[in-house]
Amino acid sequence: MDSAARLSLKNQVLERLLCLFSGDPEETRLQNDILDIAMIALPCEASSVFRADRKGNLTLVAARGRVADKVLGLKLKKGQGIAGACAKDARTLPVSDVARDPRHAAAITKALGFETRSILAVPIVHQARVLGVIELVNKSGSDEFQRHELDLVERVGRTAGDLLARLGEKKG
Repeated sequence: MDSAARLSLKNQVLERLLCLFSGDPEETRLQNDILDIAMIALPCEASSVFRADRKGNLTLVAARGRVADKVLGLKLKKGQGIAGACAKDARTLPVSDVARDPRHAAAITKALGFETRSILAVPIVHQARVLGVIELVNKSGSDEFQRHELDLVERVGRTAGDLLARLGEKKG
């Protein structure tokens, strides 16, 4: 992707993120909007948003893709799978070949009948607290992740953290 195309994509993602700050979306809609924006930033076959509880366990609360309806409500223990490792360490984990990564929860994807090749897991963070994880599965085109792709999805994760924290403040 040339620099003009990258800039155009970045502008599109940032514009969509800014739109989320106007208005008062409810939590489910916000989580789905975050997924849609993340998939614009990095086109892929499937995606999900996990939310973390106080103990660091994750629950899948929004999903896109062929098995989205089957994975909603899926729970991962603290540190389990690539998403769990991402949340535990509060860092982005680009995995271009999940078959070679021991953190991959292969039993889950096998049970769903879904072949996972690559995963990008990005923490949703607000003020150094991990609120969840955005997981993008099977990147379109090459399974190799580029720095500019990681930067853009990380920006989506930081903005999602601010939005979800803001939503939590309004609830509580």
